[in-house]
Amino acid sequence: MKRYTKIYCSLLLIGLIGCDNVDFGETNVDPDAPTTVVSSGLLTNAEKTISSLVTDEIGDLYTQHISQITYTDGSRYVTQNWDSDYLYKGALTDLQTIINVNSDENMAVGQTVYGSNANQIAVARLIKAYIFQYMTDTWGMMPYSEALQGLDNPYPVFDTQEAIYDSLFTEIDEAIAQMDGGTGPVGDQLFGGDMERWKQFGNTMKLIMALRLSNVYPSPTGYAATKFKEAMSGAITSSDENILYPFLADDNNDNPWQDNFQTREDYAVSDVLIDRLIADSDPRLSVYAEYTRTSVSNGTPEYVGMPYGLPNSEILASDVSFISSNVIYNGEFPGMIYMYYQVAFSYAEAVELGWIAGSASDYYEAGITASFEYWGAEGLSEYLAAYPLSTDSATAMQQIAEEKWKALYLQGWESWMEWKRIGYPVLEPATMPLNGDDVPVRHGYDNDYPSNNTENYNAAVSAQGPDNLGTHVWWDTTHPITNQ
Repeated sequence: MKRYTKIYCSLLLIGLIGCDNVDFGETNVDPDAPTTVVSSGLLTNAEKTISSLVTDEIGDLYTQHISQITYTDGSRYVTQNWDSDYLYKGALTDLQTIINVNSDENMAVGQTVYGSNANQIAVARLIKAYIFQYMTDTWGMMPYSEALQGLDNPYPVFDTQEAIYDSLFTEIDEAIAQMDGGTGPVGDQLFGGDMERWKQFGNTMKLIMALRLSNVYPSPTGYAATKFKEAMSGAITSSDENILYPFLADDNNDNPWQDNFQTREDYAVSDVLIDRLIADSDPRLSVYAEYTRTSVSNGTPEYVGMPYGLPNSEILASDVSFISSNVIYNGEFPGMIYMYYQVAFSYAEAVELGWIAGSASDYYEAGITASFEYWGAEGLSEYLAAYPLSTDSATAMQQIAEEKWKALYLQGWESWMEWKRIGYPVLEPATMPLNGDDVPVRHGYDNDYPSNNTENYNAAVSAQGPDNLGTHVWWDTTHPITNQ
């Protein structure tokens, strides 16, 4: 039997070797698979990544807007090394593909069914910039200039955060400049192909990025101030122009908070935020949070925050205040990307920094007003009267920072980045954190990096500092830097 097997295998091998000229036609071609790039689908997929980033709860936990009730590991910083490969392999690759096919003279004409080539490229570049900014603000040094080259460069270098920011500013400017009068991109869930709105997106991103560099480039005539002033005329100017991701009631594209609360009611408003709102008699308490179920049943409704970051919790969900029902049980509550109140507070800071002229107090009040209006809170005039902006610059900067922290409720990543940059309010870390000794200021690199891109990973860690939650990114000079 073994003899026949050997003969059969030998004949098979000969047959395979001799098959060079055999034409199998379309035997292995999937007739249902697309043969050309469908840019509209790639764009939609990339924009959904933005929706995931702006509704992720981790940043909300770090800035202590919310706290976990039963499973408290997230509040206690259980994860040190966070995956970033999904961004490179997913949205960033999709966006680079849009750019490539619309830039290729042999493919560009066929892509015009999805919008003008220039506009498709411009939008893809802006979203790429948005995702790369998120990545570098989260991890620090990252593969950027040599990324997305596939097998042509499987071991990309980690660029400095300074170099990435500088390149992203150029990317934003060039993307806006290349927009033409043609059709906007098909598949655009954010703005329906409205290129004027994409210009606002780019300029608002540039403005926020510029202010993020205020500690490393503080001069009123310096690099950051110049970028900030360049963006002002094109950024959003009112709450009517807020940049939101439009979730739908359909389960395939609904608000992720609703999905969280369909499976497990494990998030409540933190005691840190609720106690602060109560102390300030801040009317936003009633629109940010719900009464506890226990207090309602007892006939004396009250707000109770969930103690932040407990090692073990025996507190019942019914005894603490949930996030507003309009958020957690509303599949269509939008994802907040860039809001006018963040822009207004940024202008108030810029005045205090000497970057721009104007009234810091007016911008400060505009920020508070925009926050109240968006959430539908009452009592605005009384609140503004109770908390005017101080004429002392240092005190004013703290007030602006803490009002921005309040306003950026449920905008976890923006809230975390702004808190890292400014340092207010002062937040105490979780009780018995599982990683590090303080509130995280960075994420550790993907677990695959040390083995898959060893040389460049080691160079990044050597330049930046230990690969943990406590190493500060380049622009974060507010907190004491212990790793330099």
